[in-house]
Amino acid sequence: MVINLNVPQSQPSANLKVTLLVETLKNGQFAASIFEFPNFRVEAQTREEAIAQLQATFLERLSHIEAISWNVPLDASAPTWMLFAGVFQDDPDFQEIIDEIRAERTSDDDTEVDSSYYL
Repeated sequence: MVINLNVPQSQPSANLKVTLLVETLKNGQFAASIFEFPNFRVEAQTREEAIAQLQATFLERLSHIEAISWNVPLDASAPTWMLFAGVFQDDPDFQEIIDEIRAERTSDDDTEVDSSYYL
């Protein structure tokens, strides 16, 4: 039995922009990773070595990977969570609740916290 997912062939891209993170470790070495792909991480003696090793590892792995976009077909007649998106948009009571939550989150008041719990 063959299942057709209506997945178009991926188009090769000329460039992929990623963010390299370089961290100085306590032992003086350097760790490099890719923010968008956290499973890629290397450690090396120098910053330049770490970056070069990470780039080489990533390019090698990419040569075996195919990126495919898939538009998931949704049944428009079935109720979904999107039917409720924005339901409280013009509700002044809801906005008041949100404002109170935001104020509480940004407050420096720690009177409700039992400091002995963190000792």
